[in-house]
Amino acid sequence: MEIVTVVLPASWAPALVNNDWSGLEYYDPDGAAMAKAWQMESGLAVLSCGEEPFVYRFEGLLTECLEYQCAPVGGNQ
Repeated sequence: MEIVTVVLPASWAPALVNNDWSGLEYYDPDGAAMAKAWQMESGLAVLSCGEEPFVYRFEGLLTECLEYQCAPVGGNQ
């Protein structure tokens, strides 16, 4: 299985890793919409993420991010 590492906002971790969208949708509805759009457009499923956030430029803004380990949806792409 191919593993891809991507950098995404740390606030997306509970939604993308645990499929728990409640906090992100409540506190950051725009972020939730962006995370869902990324998930659909990327064709990747998030398997895990790093534990140490770092500052990175995402969508033009400096934000705390994590490295996420992902696999192509379907597993054989």
